[in-house]
Amino acid sequence: MRGNIQQRSKGSWRLRYDGPRDDNGKRKQITETVKGTKKAAEQVLRERLATLETGGYVPKDKETVAQFMQRWLDTYAATNTRLRTQEGYKGNIRRYIIPAIGHVSLQGLTARHVQRMYSDLLNRGLSATTVLHVHRLLRKSISDAVKWGLLTRNVADAATPPRREQKEPVMWDAETVDRFMDAAKNSRFYHLYHLAVLTGMRRSELAGLKWENVDLVAGRLSIVNTLQRIPGHGLVESTPKTARSRRSVALKAVAIKSLHSIRGRQIEEREAAGMAWQNTGYVFTQANGAPIDPESMTRDFRGLVDRSGLPYLTLHGLRHAHATLALTAGVNPKIVSERLGHSTIAVTMDTYSHVLPGMQEEAAQAVEDLLEEAEYRRLERNLIGQNGHEMVTNSLESGNTKGDEEPPLDINAQTR
Repeated sequence: MRGNIQQRSKGSWRLRYDGPRDDNGKRKQITETVKGTKKAAEQVLRERLATLETGGYVPKDKETVAQFMQRWLDTYAATNTRLRTQEGYKGNIRRYIIPAIGHVSLQGLTARHVQRMYSDLLNRGLSATTVLHVHRLLRKSISDAVKWGLLTRNVADAATPPRREQKEPVMWDAETVDRFMDAAKNSRFYHLYHLAVLTGMRRSELAGLKWENVDLVAGRLSIVNTLQRIPGHGLVESTPKTARSRRSVALKAVAIKSLHSIRGRQIEEREAAGMAWQNTGYVFTQANGAPIDPESMTRDFRGLVDRSGLPYLTLHGLRHAHATLALTAGVNPKIVSERLGHSTIAVTMDTYSHVLPGMQEEAAQAVEDLLEEAEYRRLERNLIGQNGHEMVTNSLESGNTKGDEEPPLDINAQTR
C-alpha cells in the first residue's frame, strides 16, 4: 500500500494514497488535505493505509446528518418499522436532531456534538425520557451508517444520555375507580372504561377489539388488532407491536355481562341506522357502526375526571388501576404481566414496584408461618417417639415441648 505527503502551504499537507480496488481490480488514487503539523499528517496517512489494509476504509463523503437522516427514514425506517413508529421518528428528527446537528457532515459528527445536543435539549425543558428517545434513535441510525460503510464507528456510543426518569405512575384505588364508574354511567364509553379496568387493555387495543375475537361462552378475548389515529393517515388498523402484546385475556362474569350489554345496544343501533349502518365488526363503535376514534375516548375521559373532581388520571391510568388492584389482591406478578402484554415480567415489576413492598411483607410472613409450622410438626414427631401420642398432645397444648412434665414446686421442701 503506497502513500506520500506533500506540503501545500504552512500548516497544510496533501496526502496521496492508493484507495480500494474497483470492480476491475484497479486502485484509484485518493487525495486528502490535512491541517496541522507534518507529524499529524503522517499519523492520518498511517491510519488511512491501515484501514485500507484491514478493509475498514470509508471514502470521504459530504453528506450532512440531515441528509443522511432523511435517507435513513426513506430506506430503513420505511421498510422495517410500523407507521406510528415512523411518524415518531420523523417528529424527533425534525424537532430535535436536525436543528441541533443537521448541518454537521455525517463523517464529521463527534461525540461532543451529540453530548452538547443532549445538554441543550435538557436545558430547553425536555424530559430525560424524551432525550433518551432521541439518543436511541440517533444511535440506531448511526449504527446503520456503520453497517452501510459510511462510518467506521458509532459516535453516539461515546455520548452519555440522561438516565430514564423513574416516576411512580398515578393510581386509583378500588373506591376511586368505583366513584369514576358511577360518574361515567351515562357516557357512551361506560362499558369501554369498565372493560379497561377489568382487563388492563391499552386504548388502541380497546378501539381495535372485534367481535370475532371475543368468546362470551368460553369467557375469553384475543387481542390481535389495534386502532390508532396517525397524523396524515387517519385511523389505521394494525396488529400489536410485540408477540407478548398479542395475547388472550380471561373474562369473568362482570366483564362478560358488560360485553353482552354492548352487543345488545349495538343490535338496537344497527336496526335504527338501517342502510346507514357500517358493519365494521368492532366491539366499540359510533351509533352508525363506524369505528371509535381513540382521541374521542381520551377527551370524554378527561372531561369526566374534571367534572367529577376525581384525582388527575389519564385514560391509560385505568390500565395501571387493573394491574395495581390485581397485585394488591395477591395475583402472581407473572400472570399480571401476561394480562397486560408486557414484553417481560421485569417491566411489570419495575412499573409497579411501589405495590411490591406490602406484598413482600406478606411473602415474608407466609414463609415464617410455614417454617414455624414445620418446626411444630418436627417437635411433635420427636415427642411422639419419646412419650406417645396422648402425652405429646397434652404437652403441646399446654406449651410444654420438653416431653415429661416437671413436678409441682413444693414450697416446704427447703424447710424440711
